[in-house]
Amino acid sequence: MKNKIRFIIPKLLGVTIVVGLLSFVIGLLFKLLVAATILSAVGIFIASRMRNKKSKKMLREYWTPVTPDFRTDNSSPLRPFSHKVQHTNFAIIPIN
Repeated sequence: MKNKIRFIIPKLLGVTIVVGLLSFVIGLLFKLLVAATILSAVGIFIASRMRNKKSKKMLREYWTPVTPDFRTDNSSPLRPFSHKVQHTNFAIIPIN
């Protein structure tokens, strides 16, 4: 019996050390992935805030009044001037 214990204990110790090292490495990889995810989320959030500020700034450039006289009434929406295009002399032109 004593001989069997001397044979099993070194193997058990070796397996325990290997499993401990593997679990340490897997835990370290998991922590690195979590940290990378958090850092990328923060980076994306900052980039979106900068993009929103840039787009708002670009929109502000178009807030100038249409006419130089700022006292004119700008409450009504601008409508494009539409006109009828009258086409005359429609013809079929043959292509050789």
